[in-house]
Amino acid sequence: MLNSEYDRDYVFDVDAYLIENYSLMDMSTRRTVCQLVLSEMDDELIQTAVDEFVAEHAIQTMAWIPPEEPDKK
Repeated sequence: MLNSEYDRDYVFDVDAYLIENYSLMDMSTRRTVCQLVLSEMDDELIQTAVDEFVAEHAIQTMAWIPPEEPDKK
């Protein structure tokens, strides 16, 4: 039986991050930054990060050895 009870969604609150890490930033600036982040963020950035985690997991827990890069001439 497949266990479907595990976390599989990633939610990041940009505004909360800005409040915590840039406490002097006013609401107007936070709104602008949030809009910039949301307009520039794309699935490819997240997919690349997930791929890096998959590779690291394979290397550390499954003794996978990444293929060598071919010599570029």
